[in-house]
Amino acid sequence: MKKIFLVSVMAILGALTGCGKDAQIPYLTTITIAPGSPSVVAGNTQQFNATGTFSDGRSTDITNIVVWSSSTKPVATIGPLGLATTYSQGTTTISATFPAVAGVVTGSTTVTVTPPSLVAIIVTDASTVVPGPTPSTPTIAMGTSHQFVAYGVYSDGGERRITGLTWATSPTPSTVATINTTGRATGLAAGTAKITATDPTTNILGAATLNVTNATITSITVSPVIQTIAPSTTLNFTALAWFTDQTTQDITADAVWSSTLPAVATVAPGGVALGVAQGVTAIQASLNSVTGAAPLNVSSATLTSIALFPTVPGGTIGSTLPASTGVAIGSTLWFKAVGTFSDGTTQPINQASTWSITPSDGSIATVDKTGVVTGVAAGSATVKVQLGSTSQTAVLAVQNLTSIAVTPGPATVAQGSAIPFDAVATLADGTKQDVTSSVTWVSTTPSTATISGSVGSAGWASGITKGTTTIAGILDSQWGISLLTVSNATLKSLAITPTAPQDIGLGTTQLFTATGTFSDATTQDLTYQSTWSSTNVGVAVVSGTGLATSTGVGTTTVMAAGNINGNAATDHKVLTVH
Repeated sequence: MKKIFLVSVMAILGALTGCGKDAQIPYLTTITIAPGSPSVVAGNTQQFNATGTFSDGRSTDITNIVVWSSSTKPVATIGPLGLATTYSQGTTTISATFPAVAGVVTGSTTVTVTPPSLVAIIVTDASTVVPGPTPSTPTIAMGTSHQFVAYGVYSDGGERRITGLTWATSPTPSTVATINTTGRATGLAAGTAKITATDPTTNILGAATLNVTNATITSITVSPVIQTIAPSTTLNFTALAWFTDQTTQDITADAVWSSTLPAVATVAPGGVALGVAQGVTAIQASLNSVTGAAPLNVSSATLTSIALFPTVPGGTIGSTLPASTGVAIGSTLWFKAVGTFSDGTTQPINQASTWSITPSDGSIATVDKTGVVTGVAAGSATVKVQLGSTSQTAVLAVQNLTSIAVTPGPATVAQGSAIPFDAVATLADGTKQDVTSSVTWVSTTPSTATISGSVGSAGWASGITKGTTTIAGILDSQWGISLLTVSNATLKSLAITPTAPQDIGLGTTQLFTATGTFSDATTQDLTYQSTWSSTNVGVAVVSGTGLATSTGVGTTTVMAAGNINGNAATDHKVLTVH
């Protein structure tokens, strides 16, 4: 049987190449690929078949023995049996080649890859640091509000913030809560409301649940405290309310903000204070006849200089690149402006400053009011930040990029948890740029893992089910790839660091991290996927990233709670503020 099989293969190859003993054996003349010029939605696959035509007019399927290739891999790749995997919008040439008597015979077709299609919507808490596949179920008191956001899950495995949705409560009309066109829900009465967000084009719907209680406010804590700013600079305050059921809730958006001395500092809705003149004032937050306050000192210091520090938009990853740096076409770079004042203090001044760029027509690059620069075309541009009469500039070389490296790789994550990927581009002049927030992130098997492309959480991949997927970061016809394996390991324990009790001064902060240990003995950073709390918000409040901000003198317990696929673990550490 082996001899017969070998003879058969040799006969086929002889027919294809025209190299048989009989010079009259038909040989391969053309290759036709089907389907011809297809259009495929990004993230979907397309099977191609190759048909060989011979010198005697006969045709046969040669799909499995030709060599397949794709001219633009960031758009699509193709396997040895003709199955193409698409990644991003664009066109690529799919080719099938085979050696014949007159040389290599090639057949080709053009594939157009269209934008990825929306396949699902996840409605979640706006304060969620890392978006995942599970909708949130927040609880608020009646008379207060909660901001929901929606993430679209796309056919390419990308998970991105989505707007333009129709928000509603169910049943309609709801006596428990209302929701506006931007996703902010307000509690009306105790009960449970279903919150929905619907895409008007596809009618795809995402939903979450909102619980409303009849608890009332007992006190309000305003933070930060014991802060000093210079005139014409800003500082963001937050308000946390205690309720009769012993719960706490961020009411920054609901509170009525005021300054006891507007001549010293003013405060806008949302708690953004602006220094006006030297003096001391109290920044107040009031709701339902309850008021909390934090002192604010405005110095007489004047701005002496400004330094610019480039970093990733959203602050996901710091950058060590110098302020005069390269920027890839199509990428973004955030400039953090830090002012040095006459009293020797330093302070971020992005919000209070005016930003501009030259050339001002946006032909090379653009800059927004927060200092985020976007490269448009190759060339040189100058970004300028100004506060009062003091300014600083940085020269940008907007360039083509030559490659992208995605790290880590390969990586493993437990299902129900998430892991961050980074993308670093090499530019035409050889310099590096972190483009994590600029690339289009793709997961080739969305059922295994999705990956966020939203500012602030870009590059975070969420494990859905056990399996392996390819993670790709694509920008300007370049890409980098890595492999991600999702395990079915379960969470066993959670540990907060630093491990020893911490002692900090009033007006300062302490950063905590949380590490989870899983059933397969692996560990993961779960800081951004844990729920953080403080047993005494009058001493310190803790953000969703583990940052404890002191609010008063005393002792509190900082707690972190992780819940991965129903497997819960907690840890706590003592924090003393003096």
